Amino acid sequence: MSEKKPTYLEEQLEAVMTRHNNEYTFVFQKEKIRLDRSVEIEMLKDVNTAFQKEIMMSDDELKITIKPTSEFQPFTALRGKEEQQKWLFADQLIKKVKQHSFSRLHLLICPENIIFDKSLSPAFLHYGVKESLPPYEPNEEQSFQELKATIAAAVDSSHTFEQYFKLYETLQLKEDAKKIMHISNEEELSQFVQHKLTQIEKHQKTLVQLPQKRWTIFKFSSVGILVLLIPALIYTFYSYFFAQPKQEAFVESNEYFLEKNYSKVVDTLEDYDIESMPKIVQYEIATSYLVNEKLGEEQKANALKTITLQSDPQYFAYWFYIGRGDNKKALEVSRLLEERSLIIYALMKYEGQLKTDNDLAADKKQEELDKVANELEEFKKENDQQEAEAAKQQEEKQAEEAQAAKQQEEEQKAAEAEKKKQEEQKKQQEDQSK
Repeated sequence: MSEKKPTYLEEQLEAVMTRHNNEYTFVFQKEKIRLDRSVEIEMLKDVNTAFQKEIMMSDDELKITIKPTSEFQPFTALRGKEEQQKWLFADQLIKKVKQHSFSRLHLLICPENIIFDKSLSPAFLHYGVKESLPPYEPNEEQSFQELKATIAAAVDSSHTFEQYFKLYETLQLKEDAKKIMHISNEEELSQFVQHKLTQIEKHQKTLVQLPQKRWTIFKFSSVGILVLLIPALIYTFYSYFFAQPKQEAFVESNEYFLEKNYSKVVDTLEDYDIESMPKIVQYEIATSYLVNEKLGEEQKANALKTITLQSDPQYFAYWFYIGRGDNKKALEVSRLLEERSLIIYALMKYEGQLKTDNDLAADKKQEELDKVANELEEFKKENDQQEAEAAKQQEEKQAEEAQAAKQQEEEQKAAEAEKKKQEEQKKQQEDQSK
């Protein structure tokens, strides 16, 4: 059995958190924390009087056990709440973070560290203690990002907290979650949540009045509503069995790509066509196939230079089809790109594919092979011609350089002879004058 992946909270604390019934336990290895004596963190017992806290310290580890009262529920219980309750929780969480005034205690904002009571007021299970327990110092930028990701996960559970926190720029987010993750400051975030609550309240008032004033219309509209529900059910079925798994595959492949685990990227996306992928996923799958392609180092390095996020998507399609073994489509794409080297490589791959294709009729196979061979021969002739022209130009250049050098040498010799002649004439004149 594979080892359980640590949660975001456990990664940040380098600790293990467990929950049994309504009791939470944090276990820290002493060698990984700065704490010397348990008295340094006794203040934690006074932070929330609704919690029973026990701090135990042994030679090897520190164990903090927290037992809230029965009215508190874990963050995951928000999934069963109504929309208005989720946004109320978000509003309360922002206020809780704003009101935090303990300079020695530092917040770590994530779902695993938050529980809430019947009034939807959140409470933090763990606080970092300056110079004693992680997080040792406040990080406002990280905390704000955690706050946004936690609120997004609370109001829209289609993605996890970690996906919002790490991958919000590449995910296909719903409108509210997208706005939340791109808000730049706490005040703007608070205003957005307040605006959503106002909208929901107005909408609910409309829903309350409708049955009283228009009950007859509503009753006769029920059949129409049921008819309209059929497409919605179809859409729900599609989302559950197709759209959601696809989105999860895109997110998972992105994580593998960031880890440079290119084979896993290929495996994760094997069920999806390139047309259904966002551009960034097309770039990642194309790069992964290219990295795994059997090319020379120089050839591969040159090919990778053509694959960037700003590249023509046709380049992504070319290497996608090469990687999938659909060399005929790759050849079609290379012709659109009018890239000589890509056309030749696709032809060679397609030729190899044809030779091993036992399902193709012999005459059809030979016809295709002849076409490919003829085209490769044409490219070879063009290449030979270009090389011959280049060699000829090189020879002509060398001949011109040799002629120029010879002429320069002759001119130099003539100049030296003239100089020598002048010196001899001067000497004769001097001898005659004596």
